[in-house]
Amino acid sequence: MGKVPHVLVVPLPAQGHVMPLMSFAQRLVDHGVKVTFVNAEFIHKKLVSSLINHKEEKEDRRIHLVPITGESNINDDRTDEQIFYEFISENTQIHLEKLINTINESGNEKIDCVVADPYLGWTLEFTEKLGIKRAAFWNISLSALAFTLLVPKLLEEGVIDDKGYPMKEENIRLPPSMPAMSSVDFYWGFSDDIKLREILSKFLDKANKGAKAANWIVCNSWCELEPASNDFIPNILTIGPLLASEQLGHPTGQLLPEDSTCLTWLDQQPAQSVIYLAFGSTTIFNKSQFNELVHGLELVNRPFLWVVRSDFTDELSSLYTDSFKVRLAHYGKIVDWAPQQKVLAHPSIACFVTHCGWSSVVEGVSMGVPLLGWPYFSDHFHNQNYICDIWKVGLRLDKDENGVVTGTEINKKVQELLGNEGIRSRANKLKDVAKRTVSEGGSSSEHFKDFINWIKG
Repeated sequence: MGKVPHVLVVPLPAQGHVMPLMSFAQRLVDHGVKVTFVNAEFIHKKLVSSLINHKEEKEDRRIHLVPITGESNINDDRTDEQIFYEFISENTQIHLEKLINTINESGNEKIDCVVADPYLGWTLEFTEKLGIKRAAFWNISLSALAFTLLVPKLLEEGVIDDKGYPMKEENIRLPPSMPAMSSVDFYWGFSDDIKLREILSKFLDKANKGAKAANWIVCNSWCELEPASNDFIPNILTIGPLLASEQLGHPTGQLLPEDSTCLTWLDQQPAQSVIYLAFGSTTIFNKSQFNELVHGLELVNRPFLWVVRSDFTDELSSLYTDSFKVRLAHYGKIVDWAPQQKVLAHPSIACFVTHCGWSSVVEGVSMGVPLLGWPYFSDHFHNQNYICDIWKVGLRLDKDENGVVTGTEINKKVQELLGNEGIRSRANKLKDVAKRTVSEGGSSSEHFKDFINWIKG
């Protein structure tokens, strides 16, 4: 029996990055590959807890979960945010290199390939020097990747400065079939916060370096979803939709405890009757916007399933939480976190009100669910352009002059969306395409085989 290929996987320590990479890691395992999955300490603890709670240790036995702890000790009092920034710094390289050397010296488990988030570009740069095969895993759209790889040229031509601020207003279009993006609306220009700008500019620089150091760029997208972007980017392997191809019950990489009682509740609802609302793991609403959303759900007057994290608004006291839940109890169900893939696959779901994060977009499109876009930051706005203008499987929620999406607007767009049979028809066609692409002979299936063969070669 030959050596089992061994892949080291390193995600950015955030829900939207860990989850698709864990799904990818599980598929590697299914193809006979051993995986060592490296996380920041606080993410590692949540991941291990999640796997234990769902009794999936057996399914993930060939994924070895390893934390990078740095110089921490038993009395470590660092916050999760501090650990995050320490992890993305190049200081972590020392500990990662030590881990690789330890594994390589242990016998027949030598690391054959490193798959890393491109925002941790230094990981791919230093493993290139070690002579290890390298792949960058891109967790958002190919289009967003194309614009990221354009950053050096935009800097050179004076379109943006080194912090990503536009120096002049200009519409940038790559292939003609890709949505144009104004220089004042680049997906990285979501905040005027100087600290965030500095962090983001570093991320963009690292992503470009990571992409250059990688043999392959692996993306959770598929050829038929973004054909223009796929042709535009060299050494790309589209292997998505990853989450749509998951057949295990609990989606691997989930960091928050799910309330599965919502599935039983959905069983009791009529087909295509429930409005599902979920805004990811980072979106925050102020109290005014929160109240308008509550009002909108009352106006819609349809059953709904709404995911409201405990930190969804920093003004959401326990008393207020009880108050709005009582107010809406007649209309629908509220949970802290939901098994989203199962929810979207449920026949009772009518539409998905989403922040347009790429993972949520991929899940919604893969399940054939019409989408109502409510972007929060970063690439969300660009993803919304795809939903509404290119694929035409959803509508936008527009803000008023005060920057608020009103309850009246919510009601209007929900009714318009649910009454549009063209949108539902196009959504179902995209679902069929997504299913074919990961089936035997599909483009993503073939790309994944190519990747496995490359690792083993």
